[in-house]
Amino acid sequence: MNFSPDSKFFAVMSKIGDFIVLNILFVITCIPIITIGTSFCALYTTCKKRLYDRESYITKNYIAAWKENFRNATIIWLFFLILLPVLYLFSGFFAQNMNNILIVTAYFVVIILYIFSITYAFPLQASFVNGPFHIIRNSIITALAWLPYTLVLAAITVLPPALTWLVPSALYFTLAYWLLFGFSLNAILSVLITERVFARYR
Repeated sequence: MNFSPDSKFFAVMSKIGDFIVLNILFVITCIPIITIGTSFCALYTTCKKRLYDRESYITKNYIAAWKENFRNATIIWLFFLILLPVLYLFSGFFAQNMNNILIVTAYFVVIILYIFSITYAFPLQASFVNGPFHIIRNSIITALAWLPYTLVLAAITVLPPALTWLVPSALYFTLAYWLLFGFSLNAILSVLITERVFARYR
């Protein structure tokens, strides 16, 4: 096996190391909670550049992307964050009216649109120049227009955190996974899926 700096093995290991660094940067910059949207935009942007070998200065690119997306991504994230307690209150109303088909349908439509929209919103913000509420609107339109891709994207975005939440006994393993490379892996998969969709808009 060739271990020279120019070998494929070295290149792959270098990328893996960079994605671990990115994951740690993401976790650190998410700590204030309000910056989660901005951090995901920076993670998505930097993962995309590194994945396609466009840039190699991981920390510098992450910080630059973080600053560039801060305003819009924060507004988008606050929009989704504020909706969470609304959806929680709505779930109580739903539980009391499960025999009403209209209420049940409305509940699931709202939840599905919320998930679909949030999975596209930050990749759109990281990829296109637009206002935050245009991004939110476009995220819903894009999600519905590319439904097969959306279902896969929603699955890889929602299922891993959901499994982590539902299996607390595996916390020692899942905590290491999320701290080291879980978020980067999610961003890489998001890039691979959304780039196929966004290519039609460029």
